[in-house]
Amino acid sequence: MKIGEVKIEELFATTDWCLRNSFPDDYDARCLYSACAIQTILKSKRVKAIIVGGNVGAFTLSTDGREALLEGFGGGDITQPSHYWVEANGVILDPGVSYLPKRSRMSAVSMPMIAWTKNNALPKYIQYIEKVRYAEEAEYIFPSDIANRVAEFIARCEKRYTSRTAKKKLSTWLLTNQKDLDKAARSGDRWATGAIRFQSMGSVPTIPV
Repeated sequence: MKIGEVKIEELFATTDWCLRNSFPDDYDARCLYSACAIQTILKSKRVKAIIVGGNVGAFTLSTDGREALLEGFGGGDITQPSHYWVEANGVILDPGVSYLPKRSRMSAVSMPMIAWTKNNALPKYIQYIEKVRYAEEAEYIFPSDIANRVAEFIARCEKRYTSRTAKKKLSTWLLTNQKDLDKAARSGDRWATGAIRFQSMGSVPTIPV
C-alpha cells in the first residue's frame, strides 16, 4: 500500500524495528512515539497527516482457538488519550494493534497492523473511538526528558527509513480492507479466520464511547 510515495509496509517496518530496539520491554505501550515518527516521515514526503487520540478495541483470539476477546486501549480522555494513531489521505494508520498479544489476558495469536481505508466502514473486529484530533502543524510539547526521547526516536526512525541498506520487512501483514482479511483467511491466518466469524455474529462486545 502506498500513500503518496510512501510505502506503508516499509514505514511500519521501520517504526516497528525502532520501537522493539529502543523499548524492548514495553514497545507495545509506546504508541505516541510511533505516531510522532509516522507523521513526521509522511510530512517529510509532502503527505498531510494528523495524529488522533482515542480508544481502540480489536478482536483477539487465543492460540488454542477456544477463547476470543475484544481487547485494546481504553479509559483515556481528551487531555490524555489511551491510544494514538495517524490519519493520512483518509487512511487510519495504526501499527499498535498488532502489539495487543504482548499483554493479552491470554496467549493470543498474532495480529495485523492497521492501514484501514476510511471510505470503507469500520468492521466489528477493529473499533476506534476518536477523542481528539491534533492540528497538522501542532508542535510536540512534552516534559524535557520525554521530549528528548521522542526526538531521538523520530530521528532514529528517519535514519532507518531513508537507509538503503536497512531491511524494511514487515513482521506481520497489513489490514487495509475486507479483501485483505479474506485473503489472509484463505492463506490460513488464524486471526483472520476468527475475525470473519466475529464479524458475522449478531451481537459482539463494543468499546465504550
